[in-house]
Amino acid sequence: MIVIRKGGPLKEEFLKNNISVVEVGKKFKIDPIFFLKLVFILRQRKPHLIHTFMFTSNTWGRLASLFIGRPIILSSERCVDLWKKWYHKLIDKFLLLFTNKIIVNSIAVKEFYKKIENIPEKKIEVIYNGVNVETIEKISVDINKKIEELKIEKNRPIIGTGGRFTEQKGFIYLLMAIPKVLKYFPDCIFIFIGNGPLRKNFEKIVDNLNIKNNVVFTGYRKDILELLFLCNIIVIPSLFEGMPNIILEAMSLKKAIIATDIPEIKELIIDGFNGLLVPVKNSEKISEKIIYLLKNPEICKKMGENGYSLVKKNFSIEKMVKSYEELYLKILNL
Repeated sequence: MIVIRKGGPLKEEFLKNNISVVEVGKKFKIDPIFFLKLVFILRQRKPHLIHTFMFTSNTWGRLASLFIGRPIILSSERCVDLWKKWYHKLIDKFLLLFTNKIIVNSIAVKEFYKKIENIPEKKIEVIYNGVNVETIEKISVDINKKIEELKIEKNRPIIGTGGRFTEQKGFIYLLMAIPKVLKYFPDCIFIFIGNGPLRKNFEKIVDNLNIKNNVVFTGYRKDILELLFLCNIIVIPSLFEGMPNIILEAMSLKKAIIATDIPEIKELIIDGFNGLLVPVKNSEKISEKIIYLLKNPEICKKMGENGYSLVKKNFSIEKMVKSYEELYLKILNL
């Protein structure tokens, strides 16, 4: 595995599983030394197939591939990337000429890129994200210890969410929904798992809404699944997505989910079956659905069970890996 900058928090996990991690060390937006080093590494390894992920890696990885004898190139788009400007799209269109396949993680992402960048249907392959359901369902959590660590009193309903604190994730709309929920369930706790550039803004909002005693910002955590295990309900108020793994993980833990009614999420959540859908940027509806599920624990439980059955059938890690294996073998003509 080659990473553009550093291995990040997952590096240790890769090394534990005997997966080598080569850190190229990109330092600047335009970094010629990094690029030459990347080309050198690829020439040494002489790969038959190169698969890149995310815009920066998609760009530099594909460009470098042109200098090593034309291997098969696969690129991945993981989200409905509304942030891309004209020059990002121009780069994508140029590199598409040398790309064998674009792998996307949802039909919504596929349709987005067909429309925005005119990628031909034959060049796009949908492979859904997968999670290790069996491993997740066996998670053992010392609930009392975890609650004590988070400084939460016992037997309080917990609403959870997680992700990077950016505008895309829509966490502000969940924060704005909290006061109404507290009118009906004043002991309810909301845990926000993660961190990001909007953290300080969120903390100010919590202070202004006078809900500090009911909100916990956990920061970056490696025990995300254990924290989700504590929750009664998981809320995903995203404005746009690709395929949010937190929903797959929540379903594996048999949690009811409240999420925004966007195409990317509607591929995972069947409204009224394994969760509830709400309009984008609608705090009022978020609070209504939270209150509804807290008032109806049996419905909440049933939705969690339905979600578990759905993720086990359609979104297992085994199914995802098999799909990638089949694609690699097919494209390499093996």
